[in-house]
Amino acid sequence: MSIKENIKILSNLSAVSGHEKSAAKFLCSKLAKIMGQAYIDNLGNVIACKKARASQGSVMLEAHIDEIGLMVKKVDDNGFLEIVAVGGIDPRILPGNTVVIHAKDKEYKGVIGANPPHMMTADEYEQVVGFDKLFVDAGFDGDFAKENIPLGSIITFDSEFYELKGEQISTKCMDDRASVAVLLDVAQRLSKIDLEFDLYVCICVQEEVGLRGSTVAAYSVNPDFAIAIDVTHAKTPDESKPEFKCGGGIAVCKGPNVHSTLVNSFINHLNSLEIPYETEIEGGNTGTDAWAIQIAREGIPVLLLSLPLKYMHTPVETLSLKDCETLSNSLESYLKSFKRTEEVLCC
Repeated sequence: MSIKENIKILSNLSAVSGHEKSAAKFLCSKLAKIMGQAYIDNLGNVIACKKARASQGSVMLEAHIDEIGLMVKKVDDNGFLEIVAVGGIDPRILPGNTVVIHAKDKEYKGVIGANPPHMMTADEYEQVVGFDKLFVDAGFDGDFAKENIPLGSIITFDSEFYELKGEQISTKCMDDRASVAVLLDVAQRLSKIDLEFDLYVCICVQEEVGLRGSTVAAYSVNPDFAIAIDVTHAKTPDESKPEFKCGGGIAVCKGPNVHSTLVNSFINHLNSLEIPYETEIEGGNTGTDAWAIQIAREGIPVLLLSLPLKYMHTPVETLSLKDCETLSNSLESYLKSFKRTEEVLCC
């Protein structure tokens, strides 16, 4: 299955932070068939492994499965749903969106409403609409909503998968389902290769609310080194600082959150194959699972690779399939380029 097909399937899954169970089950089954071994840990992470015959170390590939979303805070007497954010959501993007309410064993479509401009004062018109002024309208009456929509029900964006020009695609939760799709592709490519080190693929939960899944997974797997895959900001017309171009190649992070020897090893590999990339400079916390992986146990050398993404944390996250394919090709060739993990860390 292609990366594009996997992204389309994965983006349709509901996996708001803390509610990734069904998505994890789907991925666990898929990875078990590809890699031979896979399980879901106590927190909900999917951990798959392809064991070497005579292991010369271990490598962990990691991406997160959870997505931002909403949660029902209150059901009013008229059937409207008050909401709170799960993860980083700018309330300015919400009015006018369609959503899916995941309640008990049934899903309902709804719309996010707000006070129309015709009924606003001049001062209100200039202000950002906060969550206290937003609500979901699914056409419920009060009694039906209170009986069928439990407080804490999860709400996701009702976003379609679009193919744009220039090999770009757009849908919800490309952060970080696109990276998960890349790792599925890499796992499939390496499934028939006799690697001389154990390869772990970890699909982690609750990144959007505190890097929690990767903290647990890294402690459990304890690899010789890890490669975290996420997204970074791509160029858009309203950018306020230099960003990365969709289709211009992957972003390789440099900074204190990553291991300099590992970074140099990967960059040398990219240069040797003339694979396009850009350098991302982060002077501190990258805000990714690499931050948590780095300090697990006695410390784990980590590399952070990112896909340029436009409109992050919106229902129309957009990226280039070309970059996804570049990342998959890079990871496959890099992991086939050495036999022992110490070859990478000691160079």
